[in-house]
Amino acid sequence: MLIFGVYSCSSLCLISKVDKVSSTGHAHPNDALEASYVKSILILGSDSRSSDDSGRSDSMILLSLNSATNEMTTTSFMRDCYVEIPNYGWNKLNAAFAYGGAELLMETIEHNFGVRIDNYVSVDFLSFASIIDSVGGIDVDISDAEAEEINNILISEVNELVGDDRMADLLSGGGRLHLIGKQALSYARIRNGGNSDFERTERQRRVIELMTQKLKSFNPQILPNIATNVIPDVSTNMSTAELYLYSLRLPFALGYDHKQIQIPVDGTFYADSNECGDVLQVDFDSNYNFLCDSVFSRTASN
Repeated sequence: MLIFGVYSCSSLCLISKVDKVSSTGHAHPNDALEASYVKSILILGSDSRSSDDSGRSDSMILLSLNSATNEMTTTSFMRDCYVEIPNYGWNKLNAAFAYGGAELLMETIEHNFGVRIDNYVSVDFLSFASIIDSVGGIDVDISDAEAEEINNILISEVNELVGDDRMADLLSGGGRLHLIGKQALSYARIRNGGNSDFERTERQRRVIELMTQKLKSFNPQILPNIATNVIPDVSTNMSTAELYLYSLRLPFALGYDHKQIQIPVDGTFYADSNECGDVLQVDFDSNYNFLCDSVFSRTASN
């Protein structure tokens, strides 16, 4: 009871600092995928550089907790998917955030992919870097090409964004490296080389998985940094009660099996080019069926 009381007080203290945004609400499709045993939150990484810049959604990851299979699934939605944005016509998926924020983005994903989304959590660049620093950084296998791209991103924007010298904390090369917050942010933003945005979303999911692993060995010393440098810049449409209920599930969810997927899945899209630039033309029905079989299954993956 004492441990529960301390945990609850700590959770409520952190929750009180979150920027809670009133939800405008939207009509859900009648056939939207949902289940009582699956709880999902859309995690948004905005490319905004300041509080006055709404930006586009740099990453869109649906975090789903399936209590029937004891699985945590991170589903990346590719930003270049060519989708119909309600009341705005056809465009890239990440344009929905710029047009109408998180609420319109949730509605757009529901409208095109048929998966119900009620809640979101949004973080910007600085918050993302602070989260990594709060858990003590992450250890990642980096190629020489990735190290070069990390340095390019640090020099071109991230070091200036965090108030450091443009040439600070550059990597000397690849290998098994310990990345601090701004280096991990640059790693998650690499888009050049390889399979472009596909590898980018893989890196973003890998960072989330590594953070989850660090949280399993919870250290109370990280709470002050999270309370000061992370939580105030996190925004959500969830109420205090909803956030508290999720906080109670967190210790159990950290023990779930973790799997990662991307939407659209292989074989259900093709690359195209139109007035919006390079886009992905998507077979929405196939991806709807895939989400149904993977995220909403009652049987655990092998």
